[in-house]
Amino acid sequence: MRNAPESQPANPIATPVPTPTPLQLLEMEMLKEDQKQLICKAAAHWLAAAVYNQNTTEPAGFLGDLADTVVMGAFVTVKRGEILRGCCGVLGKPVPLGHAVASAAAKTAKEDKRMAAISRSELPYLDIEVTLLGPFKKIEAQGAARQDHVEIGKHGLMIQQAGRNGLLLPSVAVDRKWDAFQFMQGVCNKAGLSVGAWEQPDTSVFTFDGLPIGGEFQELFEHETPANLDMPMTQEQLAEYTKVAGHNIVALVSGGTPSYVIPGLPDASVNALVLSLQWTTDGKPGEEDGKNVRQGNLVQVSYRPGVPMQNALYQMCQQAAMMFRQRQFAGQMQIGISIGIDPAMHGFGPQADLEGIDTHARGLVISDRRHCGMAFNPEQSAEELRDKLRTILPINSRDAALHSMQVMSTMPQVIAISAPVAVRSSGVRPPAVAGKFYPKEDAARRAMVGTLLKEEPAEKYSPAAIMVPHAGIKYSGQIAANTWNSVENLDERTVIVISPKHTEHGVNWAVCPFESWQLSSTTTIQSDAPLAQQISDAVSALEMDSAAHQLEHGIEVQLPILEQLAPKSKVIGLALQGGSWADISEAAGQFAEFLKTQTEMPLLVISSDMNHYAPDAENRRRDRLALDALATGDPQKLIDTCQDNEISMCGLVPAAFVMETLKQMQQGFEVKELDYATSAEVSGDRSKVVGYAGCMLLPT
Repeated sequence: MRNAPESQPANPIATPVPTPTPLQLLEMEMLKEDQKQLICKAAAHWLAAAVYNQNTTEPAGFLGDLADTVVMGAFVTVKRGEILRGCCGVLGKPVPLGHAVASAAAKTAKEDKRMAAISRSELPYLDIEVTLLGPFKKIEAQGAARQDHVEIGKHGLMIQQAGRNGLLLPSVAVDRKWDAFQFMQGVCNKAGLSVGAWEQPDTSVFTFDGLPIGGEFQELFEHETPANLDMPMTQEQLAEYTKVAGHNIVALVSGGTPSYVIPGLPDASVNALVLSLQWTTDGKPGEEDGKNVRQGNLVQVSYRPGVPMQNALYQMCQQAAMMFRQRQFAGQMQIGISIGIDPAMHGFGPQADLEGIDTHARGLVISDRRHCGMAFNPEQSAEELRDKLRTILPINSRDAALHSMQVMSTMPQVIAISAPVAVRSSGVRPPAVAGKFYPKEDAARRAMVGTLLKEEPAEKYSPAAIMVPHAGIKYSGQIAANTWNSVENLDERTVIVISPKHTEHGVNWAVCPFESWQLSSTTTIQSDAPLAQQISDAVSALEMDSAAHQLEHGIEVQLPILEQLAPKSKVIGLALQGGSWADISEAAGQFAEFLKTQTEMPLLVISSDMNHYAPDAENRRRDRLALDALATGDPQKLIDTCQDNEISMCGLVPAAFVMETLKQMQQGFEVKELDYATSAEVSGDRSKVVGYAGCMLLPT
């Protein structure tokens, strides 16, 4: 469920200047095939020159008279299969073709800051495309009629509003199978605008012709097999670093004087640094002579700008010393250091293209913003290293970006993971969004919820699961209250609320470990901590973690309603962040087997809002697609529909997880939609809304 970056420019966009006379412009439609290939071959040369840090051939030396013909811009896009490896360009004024392509190629090689610079090791596996830009033409039509002036496959788009700019090349719409309406929305999204901003009168929309010229890099550029880079230090110097690290850890633990700087060793900038530790603690008699052996790793990875080695290593030594001060430490310690340079992007998760990785020289890194795993073992294949990392990384993060790196290590092999550690707190979970999502004071909270529950529902149901929204109570509370109020015999039931995890705190898939949920100093809702632990034990992807639930609102906003409707119910909270379909299906199978052992089936609750921040009409259109997919009872169809139509239903993973759990329990169900609204019905603002729906999943 992870998408690669689009083939879109990374650099800022200038305002179009007046179009030069036709005699100045390159007549792109008149270019012959051999001229197109010459342009593409020149781009490949300039890209490789930047990667190898070599001088470039002047444009005229490659392109002859073509070099001085004028274009309104040029972009160079590089991909590995379907994975974008860089896209930068030049635009905003008339510019000689040769200069534009040379500059765009060099920027793409080194300056697309969304990703690692292109490595020489990956050049043979890349495809390159040059897009030459024609004049920018402002669409004078207004409102929805603007889309009628866009020709997919021919036109690129630029949209400007209030100092924000977005540009997408013609190939983006083709690759993503967009129509003109979706193309307009995509450019608005790129600019950070509402997806409906293109219809507003204060927005300027420009089309431009874009001529794509592409080919395989290996066919365009004759090059030798890429050699490894020179490492920033020798093996002996790296071994000296391990001695210094050991000295510093001991000094920091014992109160001695550590070495803050190491004058005799090169202070290199690397892309990965791993400090591997093995130590002994006092153990039980008979266990390795009364000692227990422990292992651990500290990891830092930075694709840009890199990790300053001496400073980063000292910080790691401080972390290790703190750990040793908190634990038993018998004084015996072994240290290893590994460094990685020259990152090359290979893709995501199991679909990553591992061709060309020589594991004698290169290791693998899988990383996202909070998790990182590094593996190096010359005795194993790249596939084996990838599979090992994916096994020990959590759901969602195991499918993050995969890079290879050139590695030097003092150890024969390395497996290192950096990830949040689950925090197993107990007691009462304090309120996180009281005073924001609902009134903080008991009387005001109860009065607000009471008005939502004043009417009895026309019919009561006995669902296997329900879906409720989780925005502020004044926005989505009526729909949530109507849905909860339609559940038969809710009081005294165990309720398992499965919410998306909206924050970066804690582990990716987390069960709340607290015994109760606090609404105020005088009011709590009970949980069932033993049952929560059993769920965590039964589903391998789940961990008991209070950090993930510390600020999570998707479960908490249901509690003021349950306080009045079902004060004797017990509420268990799950917060899920991401996951592939394979992960969701496996976890749902384990959860289904656990639920079969229960004498009384708990009520499963999907906590989810619908699409976010589109104009009201468009938001409703997207929500209808998602709700229709939900009504099929097919979780994969729901996932595909939301991904294909860019529907930001935040509880997509919880919904798919619950639906698949019921399917694997052989529990047939039909979806009954009880209510639907958008935030505009409360706020009055229809320019950027959020959708809310209440649904019953009724046994059949």
